[in-house]
Amino acid sequence: MTKLFPSKQLSILITIIVLIYTSSSAQESKLDSLIHIIENASKYDAKKKAEIDSIRNILKNTKKSDVLSLYNLNTEMFYRFKVFQRDSAFYYGIQSKTLAKQLHDKSFLATANMNLADICVSSGMYKEALDFLEPSKIDDKNTDYNTLYYGILGRCYGDMAEYSNTPYFNKQYLSLAYLYREKALSLTEDGTFFHYFLEAFNKFKEGKLQESFSDFKTLLQKKNQPHDQALVHYMLGELYQQLGNNDKAISHFSEAVISDIKTSTKESLAIIKLSELLFKKGDLNNASILIKKANEDASFYGAQQRKIQVGAILPLVEQEILKLVEKEKQRLYWQYIIVSIFLIIAICFAIIIYNQNRKLTKARKIIADAHQNLKQINKQLLKVNDKIKSQNIEIKQVNNQLSEANKIKEEYLGLFFTQYDGIFEKFNAFINSMKKNIEEERYDKVNRTILSYNLKREKEKLLENFDKAFVSLFPNFIKEFNSLMKEEHKILLDKEQVLTKELRIYALIRLGITQNEIIAQILGYSVNSIYAYKTKIRNNSSINKEDFDKKLLKNTTLKL
Repeated sequence: MTKLFPSKQLSILITIIVLIYTSSSAQESKLDSLIHIIENASKYDAKKKAEIDSIRNILKNTKKSDVLSLYNLNTEMFYRFKVFQRDSAFYYGIQSKTLAKQLHDKSFLATANMNLADICVSSGMYKEALDFLEPSKIDDKNTDYNTLYYGILGRCYGDMAEYSNTPYFNKQYLSLAYLYREKALSLTEDGTFFHYFLEAFNKFKEGKLQESFSDFKTLLQKKNQPHDQALVHYMLGELYQQLGNNDKAISHFSEAVISDIKTSTKESLAIIKLSELLFKKGDLNNASILIKKANEDASFYGAQQRKIQVGAILPLVEQEILKLVEKEKQRLYWQYIIVSIFLIIAICFAIIIYNQNRKLTKARKIIADAHQNLKQINKQLLKVNDKIKSQNIEIKQVNNQLSEANKIKEEYLGLFFTQYDGIFEKFNAFINSMKKNIEEERYDKVNRTILSYNLKREKEKLLENFDKAFVSLFPNFIKEFNSLMKEEHKILLDKEQVLTKELRIYALIRLGITQNEIIAQILGYSVNSIYAYKTKIRNNSSINKEDFDKKLLKNTTLKL
């Protein structure tokens, strides 16, 4: 005996399905927002360039004798270019170092060297970074070597370990990375963003994923700077990916990319990670947009390691897109073949119907001529009868003549039907119903049969069938259509009505038929009428009329 599904389990299952659907919809919405932001990335870059130009103008107008101000301005320009453009950042870093030497300030010089090392690490120039840091001259008592110094060293050796294929060096680099990150953490001020981030990051590198995950989730709730918040989102994306939850990883990587674009951060790994996950998920369109953006940013910034990472994904995405294009070409080819075959069949049927109509017209003419001949014979018979009545003397002769006339009549009619019987037998099954009526001389019924074929009614039936089929596919179409209309212009249907003219026009548009000429041809209206109906609907809508068609296409839902 079948057991009923427990109501509690059913409730849990429904809740899970709703959460999955809601999560999927939210993810699609976030990706749509991200793509929109990518399309407007130039606006954020323009704002960034305007800020840089403002500082550059101040720098140009600063006297060369004011070395301290020049140092501060060049350092500020370095920070502005740090995640935006490597070459410019490096240039202003060198300028800062030169000015620090003129000031004979060891602290300024250490800061300049750390900045140059930082930009070298971001660009994948690890040897040059170590040259600027000079780790062999580390002195724990020297306050010039602060937490940033050790943090850069930890990051440098961590990146070197990631790109090293030799186990010996890989192990050595990982050990040094761990050592310097721990040193950096010990020097950070408790309560600062960098302290919390580095503490959680070190746990992540040590494989303590759950502890690291908890720390980053807590850090995400704090009011961080946009760039810092992007770093937290990126790390949560990494953690979710390693924990096997790619949907959550995509969500956090998306937030990181959005923040990076808004802050004009060109040195970004999040966009590469996100495009890779979307590619694996099968979302080739968004993956292609993201990886192309990542390629543009890497080229603009000048990060060699990012170019390598992009180069590993970009060809795969383009290859899959080419496959889809080829499949689409094949599909269109076969559609063309099928449509051509149907067109040929339709032409053949048209020729057959035309020939049958010609034969029918010819047969009707022959029957009409025969009927006229029969009338003439009947007149002759009446004359003979009159002669019989008036000439009693010649009764025998008249009877003989009458007998001969009857014999002629029978033979003529027999010959007539014998000759034309072969013609009637050539009619195919299409006019069998009319043959019987013709032989029985029921010509009025034949005419009614021919005239009963009402093309206009057949057209109406075709449109009615179209309406019913469309409403079965889009059961909420009328409600969704009215949701875009002003209250006083909502469309109300009669009891037996399925779609109005206006709804039918937008039903065709919903199916992908957007050209007024084609819509007019299908519905039997003029092109001007179609344009007038569409203009009327858009003017009566509650939204911007320019966006009405797009909004309707987006809002109408197909039957699940």
